Amino acid sequence: MNIRFITVMMALVCLLSACTEWNAGVEKTSVSPKRDIVIAAVGDSLTEGVGDQEKKGYVGMVADELESRSDVKSVTVKNFAVKGSRTDQLLERLKDKEVQEGLKDADYILFTIGGNDLMKVVRQNFAHLTLTPFRAEQKLFEKRFSNILAEIREQNASAELIYVSMYNPFKFTLSELREVDQVVDEWNEGAEKRLKKVSNTKMADIADIFEEYSDEKKIAEDEFHPNQYGYSLIAKRVYEQIKNEDLPAE
Repeated sequence: MNIRFITVMMALVCLLSACTEWNAGVEKTSVSPKRDIVIAAVGDSLTEGVGDQEKKGYVGMVADELESRSDVKSVTVKNFAVKGSRTDQLLERLKDKEVQEGLKDADYILFTIGGNDLMKVVRQNFAHLTLTPFRAEQKLFEKRFSNILAEIREQNASAELIYVSMYNPFKFTLSELREVDQVVDEWNEGAEKRLKKVSNTKMADIADIFEEYSDEKKIAEDEFHPNQYGYSLIAKRVYEQIKNEDLPAE
């Protein structure tokens, strides 16, 4: 009886040991390796980071957020943005071989465009500003915006593509330009419609950030670009688009 009891107990111990080893093996193999992430960025001065005292802009701040994640090993940023760029100029820049190669490697592609198209209309019609010239230019903007999306997707069909919307920098400095608020809304809506026709794209809408008054200034000394605090709010809005998602597949 005692021998049989001992034999049964030894068998149970061996079985439990084997299960423990197997479970440990499963846990080890289920841990995902840390990823090296690449962010490519194109567009205008907002993506370049003009106005940020630390020269990071929202792109660098988003990279910092990603790098702090436990599943990320490193983040490489390839920023090809050029201040002053309009949609037609960005289309030309997307033909550059260095830019194309940078886009191909990217896990995330971030971009801003349209603000300088809008400002061109403001400068040309400042004395008699009405909605008519903005709406005429909007049709051209939307067509070129679609072409930009197509060019980016030609280089990289799978990266998560995030467009950062336009905003009205004159909300508190030139409040008499009431038309700009409506125009910004309409152009952003047009861009969003175009984005919805392309897979794996999102828009980070930042217009409201600069519509709300705050004690802490959000605009740089040039009264046009965001300052460091303004960029931090943009970066937070962009990161909200990706923080709860798995990293893009390798």
